[in-house]
Amino acid sequence: MIDAMPAADSARSVPATAIEPEAIAYARGLLKAPLQKDSTWAAIGAGALLAATSLALAFAMLTSPPPGSAEPRARVEMPAG
Repeated sequence: MIDAMPAADSARSVPATAIEPEAIAYARGLLKAPLQKDSTWAAIGAGALLAATSLALAFAMLTSPPPGSAEPRARVEMPAG
């Protein structure tokens, strides 16, 4: 018959380590890859694109003829002479 393994002594205490758990956590944090920071230029570019688009839309709204008009009123023929 196979002999059973002796039961582990649950009363035995775990040996204390010489390194503190806080120091181990700090060292592991230092070993992690640094997080990538967002580029400031991306936010500036997006804001500039939004500003240019809104100015173009405002210009188009101001220079377009009103809805339902027969022809644009911006065209004025000057008499020759």
